[in-house]
Amino acid sequence: MIARWFWREWRSPSLIIVWLALSLAVACVLALGSISDRMEKGLSQQSREFMAGDRTLQSSREVPKAWLEEARKRGLNVGEQLTFATMTFAGDTPQLASVKAVDSVYPMYGELQTRPGGVKPQPGSVLLAPRLMALLNLKTGDTIDVGDVTLRIAGEVVQEPDSGFNPFQMAPRLMMNMADVAKTGAIQPGSRVMWRYKFGGTPQQLAGYESWLLPQLKPEHRWYGLEQDDGALGKSLERSQQFLLLSALLTLLLAVAAVAVAMSHYCRSRYDLVAILKTLGAGRAQLRKLIIGQWLMVLGLSAVTGGAIGLLFENILLVLLKPVLPADLPPASLWPWLWALGAMTVISLLVGLRPYRLLLATQPLRVLRRDVVARVWPLKIYLPVACAVVVALLAGLMGGSMLLWAVLAGAVILALLCGLVGWMLLNVLRGMTLTSLPLRLAVSRLLRQPWSTLSQLSAFSLSFMLLALLLVLRGDLLDRWQQQLPPESPNYFLINIASDQVAPLKAFLAEHQVIPQTFYPIVRARLTKINGNPTEGQQDESLNRELNLTWQDTRPAHNPLVAGHWPPKPGEVSMEEGLAKRLNVKLGDSVTFMGDTQAFSAKVTSLRQVDWESLRPNFFFIFPSGALDGQPQSWLTSFRWENGNGMLTQLNREFPTVSLLDIGAILKQVGQVLEQVSRALEVMVVLVTLCGMLLLLAQVQVGMRQRHQELVVWRTLGAGKKLLRTTLWCEFAMLGLVAGLVAAIGAETALAILQINVFDFPWEPDWRLWVALPFCGALLLSVCGGWLGVRLLKGKALFRQFSG
Repeated sequence: MIARWFWREWRSPSLIIVWLALSLAVACVLALGSISDRMEKGLSQQSREFMAGDRTLQSSREVPKAWLEEARKRGLNVGEQLTFATMTFAGDTPQLASVKAVDSVYPMYGELQTRPGGVKPQPGSVLLAPRLMALLNLKTGDTIDVGDVTLRIAGEVVQEPDSGFNPFQMAPRLMMNMADVAKTGAIQPGSRVMWRYKFGGTPQQLAGYESWLLPQLKPEHRWYGLEQDDGALGKSLERSQQFLLLSALLTLLLAVAAVAVAMSHYCRSRYDLVAILKTLGAGRAQLRKLIIGQWLMVLGLSAVTGGAIGLLFENILLVLLKPVLPADLPPASLWPWLWALGAMTVISLLVGLRPYRLLLATQPLRVLRRDVVARVWPLKIYLPVACAVVVALLAGLMGGSMLLWAVLAGAVILALLCGLVGWMLLNVLRGMTLTSLPLRLAVSRLLRQPWSTLSQLSAFSLSFMLLALLLVLRGDLLDRWQQQLPPESPNYFLINIASDQVAPLKAFLAEHQVIPQTFYPIVRARLTKINGNPTEGQQDESLNRELNLTWQDTRPAHNPLVAGHWPPKPGEVSMEEGLAKRLNVKLGDSVTFMGDTQAFSAKVTSLRQVDWESLRPNFFFIFPSGALDGQPQSWLTSFRWENGNGMLTQLNREFPTVSLLDIGAILKQVGQVLEQVSRALEVMVVLVTLCGMLLLLAQVQVGMRQRHQELVVWRTLGAGKKLLRTTLWCEFAMLGLVAGLVAAIGAETALAILQINVFDFPWEPDWRLWVALPFCGALLLSVCGGWLGVRLLKGKALFRQFSG
């Protein structure tokens, strides 16, 4: 009986929309939940390899031995590293090297790739970067002088598991054993060194040690894991993750709205049928059994189809995101399935329980009096409760993300606008004198049922707003990535250029028709005072290390000025606005630095916006020319070269102390990753668009059912099909125009919140929204309404009972 009832009712378009919307909700939650679950498991393992440890403690001086002993007592593995720069010699040939001293534990995780393979720096031996070998004309088995000790070259360092991109790294790598550091004599009081301690263990062991350690850390210490990745790629992937979360949120919101509209419409269309069944003797228990059985079958079918679609989307996303995922992801747990099925059940209960309850409570008297409607669960109580539960569900799925509150803020503003604009529209239409008969009929229809007009306006506006939100943000993401990776980005950095090498190097590059970027002088100094007050008590990371300072007469094009004047005069300095906010530095304040030779001060007279994600040199402080002449300095520049290694080899030979850093491979990798991620975002745009179209179809279908009786009356009174068709077009076009205008206001509000607080983009009003949304809204709704109207007016269909 239940199966026959379900099969009979399955022909209802409203029920099909409910099924499709629930299926897409299940698919969205399942696909993104499974990927997130698998990535969390896989990246926890891969992060160890990226860091050669689970956690890192970084310090500019050696930490107390008691800290390391406590870690070992708690069962943690502990590795020690020390990095510093020193001169190396092959015979009489000098070369500055970046020394990394490691112990026998290194690498705790991951693989140290060497040539020959499997070699580690044992006491008395070193591993050299290939470039250092080439600069000194050395090979495996030769010896190299490091400070006061002579060490044997055991091989080449091909790839370190914990290496990172640092354009200010001054020299090629030399890796040695920690036991040989003291013999070199390179570490003296005041030497610039960096200690890194690697810790490995279970999450429980790490958490316990972390709670013991953190209260003892000082400003010069930094305790971190892989999640503190502030690079260009890390930021881009973080934004991509936020975009995927936003897609899931919009899909769920649209699915909830589509199910609510379609379920309510379906139940209203079945009032007469239930009344007739009750008149024929059907009991309340029998009808409850039929309705609940049908409901469960819809949920079961939605779970099966949604699960299949979700697995398909998961596999598609995994293929598209392959470059940014670990090679072997572990299988997902059952939690994504529980979340997906739970979300489907909660959504269907919230938006379907009251309509089904009204359907079950339909009175037999409705057979004679169609105005008889059951009274159950007042909407003024039910609606706030349902909204609160939906928000709680979404907050659980989104993890309290700012995305949720930004979108909800936009939705609330949109709802208020719908009421305000709708009320104003009705008053304007009431006072208008129209000569066109179709327009008069359309306006009359909108004025006679103001609440119906406002509800349709809200649904259409929500669909347009959420779709516009997604498309604009996706475009902003792609534009941002293209700005980070322009086609002519420099792929080589020249570092550690001495002042007397700048002119010869420019001449050398010009001779080979290479156009370099700006030559930046670099002075290393520590910020020690602000307005004469020491900075020791402040926790900002920039105060715990030496900063790279520079001077320029021309402001960098990628550093827009946000306050003050340019260029700085003698005794003045330009500061990065983010650091100024963190340190509470304002225009006119004084900052003091300690360099290698002496302290120096300057007054902050301008603030610049710096894009730290760009693969270009950026600086916290820019001084005027001549301000740092008394400080030791080096220079940095970059250029693009794609014509082979001949010129590069000649450059190395003529300027052996200049470090050449090849970032072409990094640029290529970042570009490939972002291209793949953008394709994955397109998949989510398709998913959200499908949900938006379902909501539009559900709302248009409801509108056509409400218009059916009026069309019958007008047709009976002699109105032609052309007049009725034009009237429908005009009515839906006006609805689309106003809905698009309201959606533009709501979308701008949500975009401002999201771009500033979530995606870290500068926000500017987008004029395209104000043109495209009203135009597209009017066009889309007039086409949909006109198409359904043509079907309704076709033949004798108009005079048959519209069955939904």
